[in-house]
Amino acid sequence: MDIEGNWTRIKTHRRRFSSLEIQGLAETLFRGQEDWLGEKLRRREDQALALEFLGCLGRSGSPKAVALLLKYLEEREEVLQLAAAAALKECPPALILESLAQIMLRQNHSSVKAGEVLLALGPEGADSLWNLWFVTECPGGLKAQILQLLAEIKDGRCQDLAFLALMSGGEELVRAALKAAEKLEMKDLWGNVAGYLKHPSWRLRGRAVLLLGSWAEREALPYLREMGEDPDPWVEEERQKAISKINERTEY
Repeated sequence: MDIEGNWTRIKTHRRRFSSLEIQGLAETLFRGQEDWLGEKLRRREDQALALEFLGCLGRSGSPKAVALLLKYLEEREEVLQLAAAAALKECPPALILESLAQIMLRQNHSSVKAGEVLLALGPEGADSLWNLWFVTECPGGLKAQILQLLAEIKDGRCQDLAFLALMSGGEELVRAALKAAEKLEMKDLWGNVAGYLKHPSWRLRGRAVLLLGSWAEREALPYLREMGEDPDPWVEEERQKAISKINERTEY
């Protein structure tokens, strides 16, 4: 087979082919030639087209194509990383779930993109993120990322993770929990949020005050008063606003 000749013709006339035709050409002409496409990428030749064909082969279940896409997801060259991520979102979840979870655990420059790919895989990807949270070696920073990702799709299990995050005391994880609680209006966690009104970090105190004020939780009013005047001017201003807001919405 004249692979170079076919490649040149496809490259020359790429705009004439529909996505469906490209998929057919990939499976007809380049299945079994994944390493050849990978060499194109390694040598920085026709990168966009090579990744497009690898994506087509990955969609049709080629393990070699998927392995190459995962490899280039961890490239530092952003264009390659983005293209690989886009292609992986179309691949069969069973072929990539474990590998993406491992990339996230490595917590390198690719972990964010790996998380986005998992999120795009639907329920199976969300389940993988949920399970990753409970892996023994999952660090706090990764747990914060997972919570933010699941909050984006309003996963019903977020409140359980937010509760655990608030109980953890880790500042990064708590910030993620407070953001998720705000996004999904987790008012049942008001008591856990109130526990941060006297935290040493003014950022966490301020976040907690804002959240309780936005929810206008009557039960939180004594805690906001008991908190006393905050040494940070912004936090104190927001505390007064929260107290006023709750008073306006409730009858005592």
